[in-house]
Amino acid sequence: MSDSVDPAVEAYFSGKPHSREIFGVLRELIASNGPVEVSVASQIVFAVARKFAWVWLYNVTGKNPEGTVQIMLALDREMAHAPVYRVTQVGRARWNHLVVVHSLDEARDPRLAELIAAAYRFGAK
Repeated sequence: MSDSVDPAVEAYFSGKPHSREIFGVLRELIASNGPVEVSVASQIVFAVARKFAWVWLYNVTGKNPEGTVQIMLALDREMAHAPVYRVTQVGRARWNHLVVVHSLDEARDPRLAELIAAAYRFGAK
């Protein structure tokens, strides 16, 4: 992944510096596992051989202009421990793990790094 600033990512987080900072930590965690492709639309998607992580802002309102950062991680097994909010089995060998990230401390949780590494390996298969 390039160290250069991605204009699409910057536009996605325009006016949302706290959410952008949390995303930066998540992106670094993902990048620490190896190269990825990134695409930006209504979500920011990470892929290797296949998509494995989706980041988006939830509940962006006047009272919550930053929104809440959420990351969905695809894994080949269930890892239903903190900080996972919800796990959904979507295939014979695929579980989606939703993590809600409110703060930089939550983004830096070693258990989240473990989940991201497992999702990266799933995406690289």
